Amino acid sequence: MSNYSPVKIAPDFDDRYPDSSARATECAMNLVRTADLLEKRIAALLAPFDLSPATGLVLSILADSSAPISPNQIADRLILSRASVTSLLDSLEKRGYVVRQPHQSDRRMLLVKLTPKGHQVANDFRPVVHRQEKTWLGALNENQQEQLISSLHLLQLSLAETGKEA
Repeated sequence: MSNYSPVKIAPDFDDRYPDSSARATECAMNLVRTADLLEKRIAALLAPFDLSPATGLVLSILADSSAPISPNQIADRLILSRASVTSLLDSLEKRGYVVRQPHQSDRRMLLVKLTPKGHQVANDFRPVVHRQEKTWLGALNENQQEQLISSLHLLQLSLAETGKEA
């Protein structure tokens, strides 16, 4: 990538922010940059399917589910508000990819399931994205990928726990 430059922290960071950590800030900033790069690459792969990364994730969650699931379950998996998920579902429903149906035992709840058309589009775009993920993450060997997964899980757990205190 011609305009790529890793995020680096100024040498005087620790002097300017004595109760902070230059290494922690550099890690956080590079994680954000990496997430942004991945999201842009995934968006480009999904554009021919007229999907955003968020709508693609909703379709993937539903495709992996053995039964219809609630919008709340989708929101929890995506770490989005219920209102955001409702908007995504509205868009997918208009295109005929999902249907919302009443819950069998709780009439106040809705369940969401893929339509055959939704299954087809999920089956079409997922191999494209997954092949590319293999290529992108090929920059790391298997052991490095395992270490990255473990490190990210630890960080996610820490953020989830400290988020409860904030």
